[in-house]
Parts: sequence; structure tokens; C-alpha cells
Amino acid sequence: MSDLSLEWVSQGDWVVVSGKNIGGPVDVEKWPALAAPSLAPAIGVLWSLVEDEVALTQADELHLSHNDAAALSPAVRAAIGLPPTPAVTMFVQHQDTIDRDGFRIDYRWHHLDGRPVLGAKRDGAFVSVGGRRYLLPSELFEIASAIDRFNALPATDPDSRAAVWIDIQDLLPTMAERGPIDASPYLRQIRVAHAGAFTLRPFEHDGAVDFDPVLFAAKPSKAAPVLGSDADSLTEEGAAEAEPVPLLPEHLQKCFAEMRFRQFSDVRGRYALPDGWLLILSPPLRKAMSVTRQVQRTGGELARDFVRNPRAYLREALGGELDEHLVEELFKETREFSERVQAIGLWQKKVLPWIQVPREPWLPPEAVGLIVDGAPVQLPAERVAELATAIRHAIDEGRAEVIFDGIPIPATEQSLASLGEIERALAGGDPKGRADHEKGDSPKEPKHDTEGGSEPHVLLVRNNFEEVIFNSDPAPRLPWIAPGLHESLLRSSPKQHQREGVDWLQRCWHAGWTGALLADDMGLGKTFQTLAFLAWVREGMRREQIKRAPLLIVAPTGLLRNWEKEHDIHLDAPGLGNVLRAYGPSLRTLRIASGSELEIARPVLDTDRIEAADWVLTTYETLRDYQHSFGRVSFGVIVFDEIQKIKTPGTQVTDAAKAMQAEFALALTGTPIENRLADLWCLMDTLHPGALGGLKEFSRRYEDQPDPNDLKRLKEALSVPGPERPAVMLRRMKDEVLEGLPIKTEHVRAERMPDVQANAYSAVVAEARRRTDRGKMLEALQAMRAVSLTPLERSMVASDEDYIRSSARLIATMSILDEIRDRGEKALLFVEMRAAQADLAGILQRRYNLARTPMIISGEVAGPKRQERVDEFQAGPAGFDLMILSPKAGGVGLTLTAANNVVHLTRWWNPAVEDQSTDRCYRIGQQRPVNVYLPMALLPGGEEHSFDNRLHLLLRQKRALSRDLLMPPAMSEEDARRLYEEVLG
Repeated sequence: MSDLSLEWVSQGDWVVVSGKNIGGPVDVEKWPALAAPSLAPAIGVLWSLVEDEVALTQADELHLSHNDAAALSPAVRAAIGLPPTPAVTMFVQHQDTIDRDGFRIDYRWHHLDGRPVLGAKRDGAFVSVGGRRYLLPSELFEIASAIDRFNALPATDPDSRAAVWIDIQDLLPTMAERGPIDASPYLRQIRVAHAGAFTLRPFEHDGAVDFDPVLFAAKPSKAAPVLGSDADSLTEEGAAEAEPVPLLPEHLQKCFAEMRFRQFSDVRGRYALPDGWLLILSPPLRKAMSVTRQVQRTGGELARDFVRNPRAYLREALGGELDEHLVEELFKETREFSERVQAIGLWQKKVLPWIQVPREPWLPPEAVGLIVDGAPVQLPAERVAELATAIRHAIDEGRAEVIFDGIPIPATEQSLASLGEIERALAGGDPKGRADHEKGDSPKEPKHDTEGGSEPHVLLVRNNFEEVIFNSDPAPRLPWIAPGLHESLLRSSPKQHQREGVDWLQRCWHAGWTGALLADDMGLGKTFQTLAFLAWVREGMRREQIKRAPLLIVAPTGLLRNWEKEHDIHLDAPGLGNVLRAYGPSLRTLRIASGSELEIARPVLDTDRIEAADWVLTTYETLRDYQHSFGRVSFGVIVFDEIQKIKTPGTQVTDAAKAMQAEFALALTGTPIENRLADLWCLMDTLHPGALGGLKEFSRRYEDQPDPNDLKRLKEALSVPGPERPAVMLRRMKDEVLEGLPIKTEHVRAERMPDVQANAYSAVVAEARRRTDRGKMLEALQAMRAVSLTPLERSMVASDEDYIRSSARLIATMSILDEIRDRGEKALLFVEMRAAQADLAGILQRRYNLARTPMIISGEVAGPKRQERVDEFQAGPAGFDLMILSPKAGGVGLTLTAANNVVHLTRWWNPAVEDQSTDRCYRIGQQRPVNVYLPMALLPGGEEHSFDNRLHLLLRQKRALSRDLLMPPAMSEEDARRLYEEVLG
């Protein structure tokens, strides 16, 4: 048994964990191979932090930040020997008020019973009390560190103090919050807004010109950039200019402009606003606003002249008091949004009907529900009228929501309309449509506690849920150059189907389409075709035949490095030009203001730099979180790679994508339909608003017992070109267009369950048969799925071999990997559970005496690191090697043709996701036959009805239907019921 042990020490900003055994120090990369069973789970967690680039390594040392050390689970802390968590709370208090030089923040520690902790001393994340050392939880460490940074700032620059406070105030609890952190009422309530510029919002009142001032953020000074900004964001002339958008949330802006500003004849330096806000005007702005207030009070022709040219008027009025350049900075012009954006406002939770009439056996008879902001809420049929009445009363009383069985339901007319749809369906009428929901399909929606409301401030778009209220208006574009590939722009030689793909994109451009959907099968080179098309567009811009604008590529984080790599491989210099990375750590260099855009309702990124870039890379999450910045830039082309990330109607990330403005939008996906046909509607509503009508009518026609002929006509309408215009969708399969691709063979490796697994599986099935409530069906299926992988956790057995022998799938998988090793080939092992990935990495390193732990690509691995691992695997020496991947994170956008073996240790419910995973190696560039292995666990004596076998047969059928028709490949309610009944026999 290994004698590996771990020790730790706090060194400055790091907690350093070191490994050693009887022979001395042990390098970190060897820890998984040498870990004893009792230490293996903790080593797996630490190694996953290394893989995710959270922890750094140096020889035998693993370096964790104090915050990451504080976030470790109690079990891992204990294995390392870290101190326990203290049973304390923090109370944050203040001295003086924030507008005074003496303002300071202090914090005290308290026992859980309220008694003060005496003599506590903090060193990073560690607190010493009475000779004992404790490790703070991450939330307490983060706020303590932030308070220390604030108190270190000088009080001589109130503007800088106000700017830094805007950041730190977000870490404090609000008036409604309670937890391990408490604060004085003043600190919990106060919010500071620092204004340094303004614009005018003109309007007519009784036939006369009037206006309100709209405030913008103060410009960060070069000497004291705001917390969260970066020195690289400063130009040679000084701090980069903030994009002019409102500083205050709309309700506070309205209060300031219509009440506080007009209330006094003179202009104050500070204004108290509702909800605990303090508005501070910079001294130069106060002078400019004084002139503005005088004009506003005078009105008439003076106001009309002022609105026509406010800068000229201000220059003349303030020329003797302020520098002319400063006067120019005080007044801002604003960029416009896309025509689809109707306003900036609080995010309004979308409420759509979820109609599931009795033909659906998934739920009890006549069960129905609502989709509230993308999440399902089941409603008993007999309580629909009750909820409708409650919502109507709430609307009449001015309340924003009602609580139904503990769940908040928005009190809106949309909620009432959705309940009306449900009532019509239950009465035997024809509902106009429905909305379904699949969890985990889109980027996770953020939660915000914003001033003026509990929802974030977003770009509100015109949606086509009920009917078409916004549609695209295609207008043919004048051809600037003949369509077809232009070899002078490329380094790579295209295949024939790629030439045809680029030609199709160019014809879509010339036809005036606002967007196109390139839905080629995985591995046909969608990235190359897109780059060739973008190079053609960029060339048109260089020749001044197409209006110059930046190109934007939106993709999952893990694919962005690959876009740069493919760009350099396929395009001749200068390619698309200079790239701007607007994601990850690079965002720091773009920030010119602090705070969250979704809370302060204004841009914080340098939109001038985005506008000036040749091509920009960002993620869907970044686009959502910085939509106020991206939404003010007019792009030439926006590419949505893996567009299924925004397939769910009515989510924040989907609406953010629809709010962008571009001459042309190109969507890329190998799976245009993953879960339901509304996926396709949502994609098309982003590319061609209105082309498929409203969501309700689309769902009624194509999702509620669709006619196969209707599905065929829908597919033809999208993919068959007209006499003069190209099709809006191009979808080709590898076996249709790609010649010379090696053969792909599927191998089912069934293994009978060992006794320990068979007993655990039989117990799950018996419990499912005993339960008669259909609501527990999913729970039973998940339990069957889990036990079919393994009945035990790794920490429950003494050795790796005991763990393997407890699982039929693991026995089959190890036999498969033994064969691959003997052939000297490489393999991709797909398994979705994060803990299983870490366990398997150590097991496989030890079993095959690998020099290093197998690389893992999961959703936790950052994009640059993900691409580094792909490159390392691709360039590795000949011989046996393997990589562990999750189907969702490792199943898209990666090229791993160094491997020619795929093992699906766990099966995804959706065959499209499984096919995406397989196609990481079965694609252009693969030279060897590809083997796809499906290890299966069968119950002795009940092989036919075993979960693995029935799931395999169901996925095979779903795969065939989705190819022949526009049928969703994902598991439906009826599919789940069928699987459940077949397994139970």
C-alpha cells in the first residue's frame, strides 16, 4: 500500500499542499497513481482543480489560493489536514458616512450565540482564536479581504472612494438578507452612483420643446482606476471613454430627472434618491448641469436651440470656467440599439403554457403546467382557476407576483393568457400552443438582486410568442464580387462540399437574407466554410464594397481557441485581421467601468475598441452578461457556433442574442433539433424573425400530434431552394458528401452483472414496481441508470480491482481498453459524472502504468486549457493513450482524430449528443477505421429487459427517426414511459 501523505502550509497568497512518502518528495502528477484508497477521493478533487487550472503545480507542491482552499469540502480539508471551519459570523460596521473623509469600514467576529470573539487574528483565509487555527468559508474570506482593500485607499480622492465603494457594496448583505454576514443598517441600504457626464432626452409638452438630463458614469481617472478595471484599458491619452448609457436604473433616472432635478432652481452636488441611493455629481458636471437647468426653466426658443446643439451652447456658457476639452467630455452622444430592442428594462420572466393533455402518460390524467422563465411549474388541473383568480387580484392590487405552493408566479397579463390556454385545453378546446422545457440545455441563467427590483436590467426584445410582431425584411444586396471560393484568401484546399457550402452562404448574402443556418453533420468542416465566407466578407470591406464593421463569433468557451487555431491554419495573411478576445481574463482589459451591466443597466466595456476590432471572440454567457455593451455595436456578421445554446425561447441568453444588431447572422450546429421542434423555431426566430410564424401556432401545428406530411413540408421549406433564392438551411450528412472516410463500426459489449450489482439493480426495480405513483418514474429511471454503471462508490472498496469487479460496465470497459492498448491505439472515454471522471483517471493511470494521469475535458475546464489538452493529445507519440471527456463539454467543436476508438461508458439520453461525441474522431482528418464501443450491464436471467439493453434499442430508433424526419431525437415523455414499462416488464 502506498505511504503517500499530504502536508500543507500557508505561504503569502497561497496555501501550498505538498506530497511525500518514505523516499522523499513526490511530484504532484504522481499523486493519483500513488494514492491509498482512503486518500484517493481527496486526490481526485485536487487533481480536478489542477485540470481546471484552479490550482497551480510546481514539482511536489500544489498551490491553492486562499479562497479556493476555503471552498474545499470538509472531507477534502480533513484529508489534507486543513483546520476546521470556525463557528462564527461576521458583523460589518462603519465609522462616519460615505461622503466624509473619515468613512471607514470595520468588521467583528461573533460566536453563533452572538457573543464577540476575543483576540481573533486573520491571516488570509485563516483565523487564529485562543491558540487554535481555523479556515474561513470562502464567503467570509472574500468580504474580509475586500474591506481591507477599501480601508487601504486614501481619503483624499472622494471620487475614487465612491468608485471603489460601488464595487464593494455588492458584497454586503441587503436589508432583506441574513446569513453568516450581517451589517449595520446604513451599510446594508446605501448605494452610491457617481455621475460625470450627461446627455439630453428631448420631448414635446403642450407643443413646446422640453428635455430631461440623462446621467452617465464618471470617467475613471488615470491615477486611480476603479476597482475591477485594468491598467491595460487605459490609452496613451488617459482612461478609455465609457460608452454613454444611463448611469441609473430607469426608475431612479425618472425620479432624478422629473422630481429632484426640477425641484430646485439651483443644482446640488448630491441627491438622495429612493431605495437608499446617493447620487454624486462631479464638480465639472455640476457646472454644466447648472447651465442646463437654467435653459430648462427658461424654455421656449432657447430650449429648442439648446436641444439642437447642446455642445456649442455649453462651450459658450462655460468657456471661461472649464477647459474646452472637458466641456466636450461632459456631454455624450449615444449609440442606437437593434430595431428589435424596444427598451432597457427589468427582465420580465416569460410565462408560457405547458399543455399536457391526458394522452401524455408521463403525468397524472389532465396534468398541466406553466413554463416560468424557462423552468416548469406543474399545476393540478383543479387549481388552474384558483391561480388565475389569485393573479388577477394581485394585478389589481399592484403586486408583482403570487406564491403558488412556494413558487413565485409573475402577476402579469401573460400569466393570465397562459392559464387561459390551459383552461381551454382542459375543457376540450384547441389550445393555440404549448411550451415544453428541458433542463440543462442553455447557459445557466444568472440571479441578480438589483436595485429597483429583483430582476436584472436587460435589453427587452420584441418576441414572437403569441404572434409575429417583429419580422425581418430581406432586401437583395448588390453583388460586389462573383460568388464562390476565392483561393487567394485561403491556405487550405477545400473539398467539393465545402466549396458548395461557401457558395450557398454567398448566395444567401446576395439574396438579402438576414441569416442562414449551416447544419452540416459533425466533421464536415463548418468552421472552415464559415472562415472562408468571413474572409470573403472582409475582403469586400477592404475593397469598400461592403460597409466596414467588426465580425463577431459567439461560441462555447472551449471552442474559442480552436477558432483562432483554425483561422491561422486555413486563411492566408492577413486573414480576418486583428482579433479581440472579449471573454475570460481578457475582459479585464476591456472594462472601463465597474459593476455588473445587468444591475446598473449600462455598458462597462469599451465599445469603441469592440467597434474598431476586425473580428471579436466571445461566449454566450459573456454576451448575456455584457449585452448593454455588445448591443450598441453594429456587426457585419455574427456567427453563433453551437447555436443550440440559445434554443430555449424566453431565456435571458436567448433574448440577448436576439437583441444584437448585425447585417447577417450565421448559425452553426450539427444538431438543429435536440429536444423539441420549438428548438428549430427559436433558432430561426434569431436568424429570420417571423419566418416560421409565432411560437404558439408553430407548436400547435408541428408539436401536438404532428402530421408527418406537415413535417416533410417544413423540412422542404427550410432546405429546398426557390427559383431565385437559396434555402435558408443547409444540412448534409457525412455519408452523403464525404468520400474516402474510413469505416465506422459499432461494437456492443454486453456483460452480465456481478452479484453485488445484480442485487442492487434488482432492489431498484422492485422498489419501482412497488411504487404506483407515476411521478416517481424519473427517479426510478435515474436510479436504474446509476446502478447500471456501478453499485458502489470508489471510497467504499479497498482496491481498484474490487471496484472494477463490482460493475459489469467497468469489467467490459477495461476489457475493451486492454484490447486498444494491445493494438497500440488511442481512445476517447465518455462519462458524464464528474466524480467518476476523477476516480477513473487515477484507476486508469495505475492500471496501465501511464506516465501521467489521463487528461480530462469537462465543463469545468477553461477554453484555453481545453484546447491545450486537445493539441497535446493530437500531437502525442504513437502508442496507447486515452482521454476522459464529458459528452456535453467534450462532445462539441473538438477535433481528436489521433484517437480512433470511442467508448461510451455512460449513455446520454439524447442520441444526437452521443453522435456528437463519437464525431470528435470520426471526421475529416481521420485515416484509420473507427471503433465505437458500447459497454452494457445485463441482469442475469433478465437480459432482454435490462435498463442498458432497452435504452440502447430506444436510442437506435430515435436516431433513425430524427434523420428521416424533423423529429426531435431527445427523450420525450412517451419515450420515458415506454422505457420504464419495458424495463419493468
